[in-house]
Amino acid sequence: MIKTQNPQSKTQNLKSKISQSPYQAYVYSYPHKTAYRPFSPPVYLPEVWTQQDRQALFLYIHIPFCEMRCGFCNLFTTVSHNEDFISQYVRTLQRQAQRMKAVLGDASFARFAIGGGTPTQLPIGHLETVLDIAENTMGARLQEIPISVEVSPETATEEKLKLLRSHSIDRVSIGVQSFIESEVLATQRRQSNTQVEDALTRIKEAGFPTLNIDLIYGLPGQTVDTWLQSIHTALRFQPEEIYLYPLYVRPLTGLGRTDKEWDDIRLACYREGRSLLLSQGYTQVSIRMFRQGGQGSNLSPSSPHTPHTPHTFP
Repeated sequence: MIKTQNPQSKTQNLKSKISQSPYQAYVYSYPHKTAYRPFSPPVYLPEVWTQQDRQALFLYIHIPFCEMRCGFCNLFTTVSHNEDFISQYVRTLQRQAQRMKAVLGDASFARFAIGGGTPTQLPIGHLETVLDIAENTMGARLQEIPISVEVSPETATEEKLKLLRSHSIDRVSIGVQSFIESEVLATQRRQSNTQVEDALTRIKEAGFPTLNIDLIYGLPGQTVDTWLQSIHTALRFQPEEIYLYPLYVRPLTGLGRTDKEWDDIRLACYREGRSLLLSQGYTQVSIRMFRQGGQGSNLSPSSPHTPHTPHTFP
């Protein structure tokens, strides 16, 4: 016998959902991950790919390491900096890539992204190994496809940026979040404006075709005026892309508010930020993504999240 929810209960549930803050979660792919279920009985990996077109795949490599865990983050990350652990993780990536390649055969990749975490948290030797895994194990033609890598201000060193550029990475995404130091500090993130602006300068000088800057509105202590100040500062670096993310209230993070006033502030920040970017010649590609003149990279967290996302896809 199939049990059904009575109409009154459904109505109460709907009212409860509507009364909650809209800034709790969002859909970045379909079907949503909450719809995923284990196969019963289990299906071997080669069978999963049997009927799939393997000529334009998206290759994503996840690097979970971060300098610190930000208060808004609920992604798969770790702040462990143990060299043995990092080395073991990269070796595991290599083994996984070898197995995947055996399954995928002559598959080709149309896009490639490295997210996290912070991929550039890796020591440069390990970072080069990850790029080698993509090119020589998985067979991605790095010279021919769009590639995106997430970086952070503290890890965007000249040496690592030079390595990325030498491997044809054409899009770098940096999570700034805010140019107001007190707002960043409230997210349990340690970074100075000098550190951020120096990193942005190095990225521009390295010659990446696409620079993306992530900003977050709804941070503790943030106002519409300070939010617009952050966007104006970002615009000084002429990024090809800017992502405007609302601060979402999620479980297992260090931040969380649910009052109506906070929702109103976030909505006002979004509207004013959007208007500013449109007035500066940016085209709105999605609710969060803005591109300079409508041009730029076709590889971004909204294209696959991402993981990354992920940012990292954040």
